Amino acid sequence: MREAEKQTFSYAVKSEAARSVTGRKRSDACLLAFLLVADLASRDRIEFLADNDVTKDMFSRLVCHASENPDAVSMQVIHSRGRSPRYLMRVCSYNDICSVCSRLGIESFERMQLAGKADSLTEKYFGAFVTGLFLSCGGISSPKKEYHLQFALPDDKLSEWFAGVMEERMGISLKSTCRQSQRILYIKGSEGIEDILTLMGAQMSSLEVMNVKVFKDIRNRANRATNCDTANAERQNLSSSRQIMAIREIEASQGGLSQLPDELIEIAKMRLRFPEYSLSELSEEFDPPISKSGVNHRLARIVQIANELRVQKQKPGE
Repeated sequence: MREAEKQTFSYAVKSEAARSVTGRKRSDACLLAFLLVADLASRDRIEFLADNDVTKDMFSRLVCHASENPDAVSMQVIHSRGRSPRYLMRVCSYNDICSVCSRLGIESFERMQLAGKADSLTEKYFGAFVTGLFLSCGGISSPKKEYHLQFALPDDKLSEWFAGVMEERMGISLKSTCRQSQRILYIKGSEGIEDILTLMGAQMSSLEVMNVKVFKDIRNRANRATNCDTANAERQNLSSSRQIMAIREIEASQGGLSQLPDELIEIAKMRLRFPEYSLSELSEEFDPPISKSGVNHRLARIVQIANELRVQKQKPGE
Protein backbone atom coordinates (compact mmCIF):
# COMPACT_ATOMS: atom_id res chain seq x y z
CA MET A 1 0.00 0.00 0.00
CA ARG A 2 1.25 3.46 -0.90
CA GLU A 3 2.49 5.62 1.97
CA ALA A 4 0.41 8.57 0.70
CA GLU A 5 -2.79 6.56 1.08
CA LYS A 6 -1.88 5.66 4.65
CA GLN A 7 -1.79 9.36 5.44
CA THR A 8 -5.38 10.02 4.30
CA PHE A 9 -8.12 10.88 6.76
CA SER A 10 -10.19 7.91 5.54
CA TYR A 11 -7.35 5.52 6.34
CA ALA A 12 -6.91 7.06 9.80
CA VAL A 13 -10.64 6.67 10.51
CA LYS A 14 -10.62 3.03 9.41
CA SER A 15 -7.57 2.32 11.56
CA GLU A 16 -9.17 3.88 14.63
CA ALA A 17 -12.55 2.24 14.04
CA ALA A 18 -10.93 -1.18 13.54
CA ARG A 19 -9.17 -0.91 16.90
CA SER A 20 -12.52 -0.40 18.62
CA VAL A 21 -13.80 -3.84 17.55
CA THR A 22 -12.96 -5.98 20.58
CA GLY A 23 -14.61 -9.00 22.14
CA ARG A 24 -16.55 -11.82 20.51
CA LYS A 25 -19.93 -10.15 20.01
CA ARG A 26 -18.51 -6.99 18.48
CA SER A 27 -16.25 -9.08 16.24
CA ASP A 28 -19.22 -11.18 15.10
CA ALA A 29 -21.29 -8.07 14.33
CA CYS A 30 -18.40 -6.61 12.34
CA LEU A 31 -17.90 -9.86 10.37
CA LEU A 32 -21.62 -9.95 9.58
CA ALA A 33 -21.20 -6.63 7.75
CA PHE A 34 -18.24 -7.95 5.76
CA LEU A 35 -20.26 -10.98 4.61
CA LEU A 36 -23.20 -8.73 3.73
CA VAL A 37 -21.19 -6.96 1.02
CA ALA A 38 -18.75 -9.75 0.10
CA ASP A 39 -18.08 -10.22 -3.61
CA LEU A 40 -19.01 -13.89 -3.23
CA ALA A 41 -20.47 -15.71 -0.24
CA SER A 42 -21.71 -19.29 -0.23
CA ARG A 43 -21.20 -22.53 1.69
CA ASP A 44 -18.46 -23.44 -0.77
CA ARG A 45 -16.53 -20.21 -1.05
CA ILE A 46 -16.23 -16.68 0.33
CA GLU A 47 -14.39 -13.96 -1.58
CA PHE A 48 -13.83 -10.41 -0.46
CA LEU A 49 -11.81 -7.71 -2.23
CA ALA A 50 -10.08 -5.32 0.19
CA ASP A 51 -8.61 -2.04 -1.03
CA ASN A 52 -6.40 -1.31 1.99
CA ASP A 53 -4.42 -3.24 4.55
CA VAL A 54 -6.62 -2.24 7.50
CA THR A 55 -9.64 -3.85 5.85
CA LYS A 56 -7.56 -6.83 4.69
CA ASP A 57 -6.20 -7.50 8.16
CA MET A 58 -9.58 -7.06 9.82
CA PHE A 59 -11.34 -9.50 7.47
CA SER A 60 -8.62 -12.09 7.97
CA ARG A 61 -8.65 -11.69 11.76
CA LEU A 62 -12.44 -11.95 12.03
CA VAL A 63 -12.73 -15.03 9.82
CA CYS A 64 -9.82 -16.82 11.48
CA HIS A 65 -11.28 -16.20 14.93
CA ALA A 66 -14.79 -17.22 13.89
CA SER A 67 -13.59 -20.42 12.19
CA GLU A 68 -10.98 -21.11 14.88
CA ASN A 69 -8.50 -21.74 12.08
CA PRO A 70 -5.52 -19.34 11.74
CA ASP A 71 -5.07 -20.46 8.12
CA ALA A 72 -8.70 -20.09 7.04
CA VAL A 73 -8.03 -17.12 4.74
CA SER A 74 -5.81 -17.05 1.67
CA MET A 75 -4.79 -13.82 -0.03
CA GLN A 76 -3.93 -12.78 -3.58
CA VAL A 77 -2.40 -9.35 -4.19
CA ILE A 78 -3.83 -7.61 -7.26
CA HIS A 79 -1.68 -4.91 -8.82
CA SER A 80 -3.14 -2.29 -11.14
CA ARG A 81 -1.29 0.51 -12.86
CA GLY A 82 -1.78 3.87 -11.21
CA ARG A 83 -3.42 2.66 -8.01
CA SER A 84 -2.56 0.96 -4.76
CA PRO A 85 -2.61 -2.85 -4.64
CA ARG A 86 -5.83 -4.60 -3.68
CA TYR A 87 -6.19 -7.85 -1.82
CA LEU A 88 -8.48 -10.70 -2.89
CA MET A 89 -9.31 -12.60 0.29
CA ARG A 90 -10.65 -16.17 -0.05
CA VAL A 91 -12.14 -18.71 2.34
CA CYS A 92 -12.32 -22.01 0.45
CA SER A 93 -12.76 -24.64 3.15
CA TYR A 94 -16.31 -25.90 3.58
CA ASN A 95 -15.60 -26.73 7.22
CA ASP A 96 -14.25 -23.24 7.93
CA ILE A 97 -17.30 -21.63 6.30
CA CYS A 98 -19.63 -23.88 8.31
CA SER A 99 -17.80 -22.84 11.47
CA VAL A 100 -18.32 -19.17 10.57
CA CYS A 101 -22.04 -19.76 9.95
CA SER A 102 -22.39 -21.60 13.24
CA ARG A 103 -20.56 -18.86 15.12
CA LEU A 104 -22.77 -16.12 13.63
CA GLY A 105 -25.98 -18.15 13.87
CA ILE A 106 -26.78 -17.88 10.16
CA GLU A 107 -28.04 -20.53 7.76
CA SER A 108 -27.75 -18.61 4.50
CA PHE A 109 -25.60 -15.90 2.93
CA GLU A 110 -28.60 -14.33 1.20
CA ARG A 111 -28.11 -10.62 1.75
CA MET A 112 -31.50 -9.71 3.14
CA GLN A 113 -31.35 -12.64 5.56
CA LEU A 114 -28.01 -11.32 6.79
CA ALA A 115 -29.60 -7.86 7.05
CA GLY A 116 -32.35 -9.40 9.17
CA LYS A 117 -29.69 -10.81 11.46
CA ALA A 118 -28.16 -7.33 11.74
CA ASP A 119 -31.59 -5.95 12.64
CA SER A 120 -31.57 -8.10 15.76
CA LEU A 121 -28.32 -6.57 17.05
CA THR A 122 -28.68 -4.51 20.20
CA GLU A 123 -27.53 -0.90 20.29
CA LYS A 124 -24.37 -2.03 22.08
CA TYR A 125 -23.18 -4.05 19.08
CA PHE A 126 -24.80 -2.18 16.19
CA GLY A 127 -21.84 0.23 16.11
CA ALA A 128 -19.48 -2.68 15.41
CA PHE A 129 -21.71 -3.71 12.50
CA VAL A 130 -21.54 -0.18 11.05
CA THR A 131 -17.77 -0.30 11.55
CA GLY A 132 -17.61 -3.49 9.48
CA LEU A 133 -19.70 -1.90 6.75
CA PHE A 134 -17.51 1.21 6.72
CA LEU A 135 -14.31 -0.85 6.60
CA SER A 136 -15.63 -3.02 3.77
CA CYS A 137 -17.38 -0.47 1.55
CA GLY A 138 -17.12 2.97 3.15
CA GLY A 139 -15.00 6.06 2.83
CA ILE A 140 -14.72 9.60 4.14
CA SER A 141 -13.20 12.80 2.79
CA SER A 142 -10.85 14.99 4.76
CA PRO A 143 -13.00 17.52 6.66
CA LYS A 144 -10.47 20.19 5.64
CA LYS A 145 -11.69 19.76 2.06
CA GLU A 146 -15.36 18.79 2.44
CA TYR A 147 -17.79 16.98 4.72
CA HIS A 148 -18.59 13.67 3.00
CA LEU A 149 -18.95 10.13 4.34
CA GLN A 150 -20.32 7.30 2.21
CA PHE A 151 -21.13 3.60 1.94
CA ALA A 152 -20.99 1.95 -1.52
CA LEU A 153 -23.53 -0.88 -1.31
CA PRO A 154 -23.99 -3.61 -3.94
CA ASP A 155 -27.75 -3.39 -4.55
CA ASP A 156 -30.87 -1.27 -4.07
CA LYS A 157 -32.58 -3.48 -1.48
CA LEU A 158 -29.56 -3.43 0.80
CA SER A 159 -29.20 0.31 0.31
CA GLU A 160 -32.84 0.98 1.21
CA TRP A 161 -32.59 -1.30 4.23
CA PHE A 162 -29.45 0.33 5.64
CA ALA A 163 -30.75 3.86 5.04
CA GLY A 164 -33.92 2.94 6.92
CA VAL A 165 -31.99 1.39 9.81
CA MET A 166 -29.76 4.46 10.21
CA GLU A 167 -32.80 6.75 10.15
CA GLU A 168 -34.72 4.65 12.67
CA ARG A 169 -31.88 3.83 15.07
CA MET A 170 -29.68 6.91 14.82
CA GLY A 171 -31.95 9.60 13.40
CA ILE A 172 -29.37 10.03 10.62
CA SER A 173 -30.69 10.64 7.12
CA LEU A 174 -28.47 9.25 4.34
CA LYS A 175 -28.89 10.47 0.78
CA SER A 176 -28.66 8.08 -2.15
CA THR A 177 -27.15 8.12 -5.63
CA CYS A 178 -26.06 5.57 -8.25
CA ARG A 179 -22.49 5.08 -9.43
CA GLN A 180 -21.88 2.37 -12.00
CA SER A 181 -23.36 -0.82 -10.48
CA GLN A 182 -23.32 0.45 -6.91
CA ARG A 183 -25.78 2.36 -4.79
CA ILE A 184 -24.00 5.10 -2.82
CA LEU A 185 -25.42 6.21 0.51
CA TYR A 186 -23.79 9.40 1.74
CA ILE A 187 -24.02 12.22 4.23
CA LYS A 188 -22.50 15.70 4.01
CA GLY A 189 -23.55 17.25 7.31
CA SER A 190 -20.70 17.53 9.80
CA GLU A 191 -22.89 16.69 12.80
CA GLY A 192 -24.20 13.49 11.20
CA ILE A 193 -20.66 12.49 10.26
CA GLU A 194 -19.51 13.10 13.83
CA ASP A 195 -22.35 10.88 15.10
CA ILE A 196 -21.43 8.03 12.73
CA LEU A 197 -17.74 8.22 13.66
CA THR A 198 -18.62 8.15 17.35
CA LEU A 199 -20.94 5.19 16.75
CA MET A 200 -18.03 3.31 15.15
CA GLY A 201 -15.75 4.03 18.10
CA ALA A 202 -13.65 6.56 16.16
CA GLN A 203 -13.94 9.29 18.80
CA MET A 204 -10.65 10.99 17.96
CA SER A 205 -11.64 11.26 14.30
CA SER A 206 -15.02 12.65 15.36
CA LEU A 207 -13.25 15.28 17.47
CA GLU A 208 -11.05 16.18 14.51
CA VAL A 209 -14.11 16.81 12.34
CA MET A 210 -15.54 18.95 15.13
CA ASN A 211 -12.30 20.91 15.54
CA VAL A 212 -12.02 21.54 11.80
CA LYS A 213 -15.60 22.81 11.79
CA VAL A 214 -14.87 25.19 14.67
CA PHE A 215 -11.74 26.45 12.89
CA LYS A 216 -13.68 26.98 9.65
CA ASP A 217 -16.42 28.87 11.51
CA ILE A 218 -13.85 31.14 13.17
CA ARG A 219 -12.08 31.74 9.86
CA ASN A 220 -15.36 32.49 8.08
CA ARG A 221 -16.38 34.96 10.77
CA ALA A 222 -12.97 36.62 10.51
CA ASN A 223 -13.32 36.82 6.73
CA ARG A 224 -16.78 38.33 7.04
CA ALA A 225 -15.45 40.88 9.53
CA THR A 226 -12.55 41.69 7.19
CA ASN A 227 -14.93 42.07 4.26
CA CYS A 228 -17.14 44.31 6.36
CA ASP A 229 -14.14 46.42 7.38
CA THR A 230 -13.06 46.65 3.74
CA ALA A 231 -16.54 47.73 2.67
CA ASN A 232 -16.65 50.33 5.45
CA ALA A 233 -13.24 51.64 4.40
CA GLU A 234 -14.39 51.89 0.79
CA ARG A 235 -17.52 53.80 1.83
CA GLN A 236 -15.40 56.06 4.02
CA ASN A 237 -12.98 56.80 1.17
CA LEU A 238 -15.87 57.54 -1.17
CA SER A 239 -17.46 59.94 1.33
CA SER A 240 -14.12 61.64 1.97
CA SER A 241 -13.58 62.10 -1.78
CA ARG A 242 -17.02 63.69 -2.19
CA GLN A 243 -16.39 66.00 0.75
CA ILE A 244 -12.98 67.10 -0.57
CA MET A 245 -14.45 67.69 -4.03
CA ALA A 246 -17.17 69.85 -2.48
CA ILE A 247 -14.58 71.85 -0.52
CA ARG A 248 -12.50 72.41 -3.66
CA GLU A 249 -15.57 73.59 -5.57
CA ILE A 250 -16.35 76.11 -2.83
CA GLU A 251 -12.71 77.27 -2.80
CA ALA A 252 -12.89 77.85 -6.55
CA SER A 253 -16.15 79.81 -6.35
CA GLN A 254 -16.48 83.55 -5.83
CA GLY A 255 -15.74 84.24 -2.18
CA GLY A 256 -14.02 80.89 -1.61
CA LEU A 257 -14.16 79.30 1.82
CA SER A 258 -14.57 82.70 3.47
CA GLN A 259 -18.25 82.67 2.53
CA LEU A 260 -18.74 79.79 4.97
CA PRO A 261 -19.45 80.07 8.69
CA ASP A 262 -16.40 79.66 10.93
CA GLU A 263 -17.33 76.13 12.06
CA LEU A 264 -17.57 74.98 8.43
CA ILE A 265 -14.27 76.61 7.49
CA GLU A 266 -12.68 74.77 10.39
CA ILE A 267 -14.07 71.36 9.37
CA ALA A 268 -13.18 71.98 5.70
CA LYS A 269 -9.55 72.66 6.56
CA MET A 270 -9.51 69.62 8.84
CA ARG A 271 -10.86 67.37 6.09
CA LEU A 272 -8.26 68.65 3.61
CA ARG A 273 -5.54 68.06 6.16
CA PHE A 274 -6.68 64.52 7.03
CA PRO A 275 -8.35 63.07 3.91
CA GLU A 276 -7.98 59.46 5.11
CA TYR A 277 -9.52 60.01 8.56
CA SER A 278 -12.88 58.56 9.57
CA LEU A 279 -15.52 60.80 11.11
CA SER A 280 -14.56 59.58 14.58
CA GLU A 281 -10.88 60.33 13.97
CA LEU A 282 -11.70 63.80 12.66
CA SER A 283 -13.85 64.55 15.70
CA GLU A 284 -10.89 63.88 18.00
CA GLU A 285 -8.74 66.49 16.22
CA PHE A 286 -10.92 69.32 17.52
CA ASP A 287 -10.13 71.07 20.78
CA PRO A 288 -12.37 70.44 22.53
CA PRO A 289 -13.47 67.34 20.55
CA ILE A 290 -16.87 67.41 18.91
CA SER A 291 -19.17 64.47 18.36
CA LYS A 292 -19.01 62.19 15.33
CA SER A 293 -22.53 63.27 14.38
CA GLY A 294 -21.43 66.89 14.65
CA VAL A 295 -18.58 66.27 12.18
CA ASN A 296 -20.94 64.45 9.84
CA HIS A 297 -23.51 67.26 10.01
CA ARG A 298 -20.95 69.97 9.20
CA LEU A 299 -19.47 68.05 6.26
CA ALA A 300 -22.97 67.34 4.95
CA ARG A 301 -23.67 71.10 5.01
CA ILE A 302 -20.50 71.72 2.99
CA VAL A 303 -21.59 69.16 0.36
CA GLN A 304 -25.05 70.78 0.26
CA ILE A 305 -23.57 74.28 -0.24
CA ALA A 306 -21.34 72.97 -3.05
CA ASN A 307 -24.38 71.43 -4.74
CA GLU A 308 -26.27 74.72 -4.48
CA LEU A 309 -23.33 76.63 -5.98
CA ARG A 310 -23.18 74.11 -8.82
CA VAL A 311 -26.89 74.55 -9.56
CA GLN A 312 -26.57 78.35 -9.55
CA LYS A 313 -23.60 78.17 -11.89
CA GLN A 314 -25.62 76.14 -14.38
CA LYS A 315 -28.51 78.66 -14.52
CA PRO A 316 -28.74 80.64 -17.80
CA GLY A 317 -27.17 84.07 -17.66
CA GLU A 318 -25.16 83.36 -14.55
